[in-house]
Amino acid sequence: MKVIHCIGSLGFGGIERLVYDLVYQQNHRSDMETAIGVCKLKGEFKNQFEKLNTQLIDFNLNSGFDLNPIKILKISRYFKSFDVLHLHGFYLSVALAAFFSGKKIIYTEHGNFGFGRQIKMSDKLSFFLRKLFFKHPKVHICCNSKFTKDYVEANFYNGKRLKLVYNGSALDNAVNEDLKLKLKQKYANNLVVGTSSRLAGFKRVDRLISVFSEYVRMNPKSLLVIVGDGVERQRLERQVTELKIEAHVIFEGYQQEVATYQSVFDACVFPSISEPFGLVAVECFSKKKPVLVFKDGGGITEIVNRFQPKDVCLDAKVMMDRLDYYKNNEFKWENHFNQELEFFSLERMGQDYYNQYLELN
Repeated sequence: MKVIHCIGSLGFGGIERLVYDLVYQQNHRSDMETAIGVCKLKGEFKNQFEKLNTQLIDFNLNSGFDLNPIKILKISRYFKSFDVLHLHGFYLSVALAAFFSGKKIIYTEHGNFGFGRQIKMSDKLSFFLRKLFFKHPKVHICCNSKFTKDYVEANFYNGKRLKLVYNGSALDNAVNEDLKLKLKQKYANNLVVGTSSRLAGFKRVDRLISVFSEYVRMNPKSLLVIVGDGVERQRLERQVTELKIEAHVIFEGYQQEVATYQSVFDACVFPSISEPFGLVAVECFSKKKPVLVFKDGGGITEIVNRFQPKDVCLDAKVMMDRLDYYKNNEFKWENHFNQELEFFSLERMGQDYYNQYLELN
């Protein structure tokens, strides 16, 4: 079975990483052949993608709305040599080429609905066209969480071609023991409350800082460690200064070895609103760390609910109570948690998508 995955670029992003992991898993099957089509073959992740031993096809599009007919027909000819087209984002040029090819289409909805940012006219046009795209009988939509599926049903398409396929992760991020020791020394004698995320949009790290500013007044031996970077960083740093908690907050910036930082957190907190999925929660559970989220967190709450429902917090007070709980109690790892981690494995996701491909054919 020949499958081509289509993405926008090879940058450091959640979708790119998921496609990388999925193709890596599919390449271990003797009955599959994969390729990756990219709107523009560039990005920080390019070198790693090149090591996948998978054909990379440059669509050479200036944007998702590049309607150059020669380019669209060329992409369509590429598609004709594949059994399944697996799209991971809506790009009008690619969608038209997919239709012209006459091939079966799987579209993974990763939850790119513009949450946490101002919606522009171009977004509205893209949403309208995506709605039309979903209604086409050749398009089969897979959503990465129940939250995402519910949103698609309410705003785009509600029908039998809509399926739920949870994301999976390789969960093999090694911990750098030397770095771990240094971090433990750096954060010593504190309850380490940590988050690792892009500092933008619906991630709402400002909510975590507000909660922590209250908590640290009750428990001065606490430290908030923020791993990640983004457009909101300066605003978040000003918030910390205004709350006068600079001595208790460390901005570690972008780190390649995120798993090592997660391994030293006493409690991991992800304060997102309407997170489409939240693979970072699975990563932290794989390190046997507790994960706290807010009830309006979206898809990430579905993950936490499977492990510890009490850590889905109704409000700031409940979150502070749970932080206090983990100050005094270790996170108890239960046997069924191993089964939950297996559910969110790369192998399960790979098999689920393989089953979807078989259904199409």
